[in-house]
Amino acid sequence: MMKKRKWIYISLILLLVLPILILYNAFNGNPLSKWIAASTLNKYLQETYPNQEFNTDKGFYNFKIGGYSFDVNKIGGEDQENYEFNVTGFFQPTVTYDEIYYANLDEPLIEKWQEEAAVELQDIFKDIQAIVYIEVQLEVLKDSYAFQTDWDKDLQLEKPMYIHVLMDAGQLSKTELVEEMKKMQRDLESAGYTYDVVNINANLFDEDLKDDQGYVKYASSFTEDQKISLRDIEEYDQ
Repeated sequence: MMKKRKWIYISLILLLVLPILILYNAFNGNPLSKWIAASTLNKYLQETYPNQEFNTDKGFYNFKIGGYSFDVNKIGGEDQENYEFNVTGFFQPTVTYDEIYYANLDEPLIEKWQEEAAVELQDIFKDIQAIVYIEVQLEVLKDSYAFQTDWDKDLQLEKPMYIHVLMDAGQLSKTELVEEMKKMQRDLESAGYTYDVVNINANLFDEDLKDDQGYVKYASSFTEDQKISLRDIEEYDQ
C-alpha cells in the first residue's frame, strides 16, 4: 500500500513539474541543446569557410526562432564586425541563418538579374492566362560575375531561383488555375529552367479602387516534379 502511494506521489510531482520544465525549455532552452547548437555552428564554419578562423560568443536561446543565436567575428578581420548565426532543430540541428553569407551577396547584380529574369518569364508564360506580374528571387555572391553580365538561365546561382506569380482570380476558376499551373510547369521545363518553387497567388481586384492590390482568393505552389492537382489549391473567403 505504501509503495503504491509512493508511486502516486511521484506521478503527481511529475505531472506538476514536467509542464514547468517544458515551458522553461520553450523560452530558455537547456545546456545540452545549447552545446549541440554550438558544436553544429563550429562544424558549419569550418566546412563553409575553411580558410578563415572565427571567435564565437556563448550564444543565447532565441525563443522567437525556437533555437540559438550566436555572434561570430572573423579573427584578424579589419572591421571586427559581429555576424549573426542561428541554429535550429534538436535532433537534426541546422544553421538556418548565416549573416556572413548574406553580407557577401551581390545586391546590385541580384536586383538587375531579377528584373531581367522576370521579363524573360513573361515571354515564356505568354500562353498563360490572367498573369498580373511576376517576381523572381535569386542569390549570387560578390565577384562571381561582372555587373554588365546579362541574365541567363544557365548562370551559376547559389540556390535554385524562387518565382512568384500574381494572377487575376476574376478570370480563372479553381479548375482553370490548375490547368494554367500545369502549363507553367511545362513551359519552364521546355525552357530548361531550374527553380526551387513557383508560388501562386490569384487575387480578386476591385476595379473601382485605384492601385487596388486585391485580396487572395486562391494560393498554391509547385516544384519541378510535382504532380499538380486541385488538392494543391488553397481557397480563401473574403
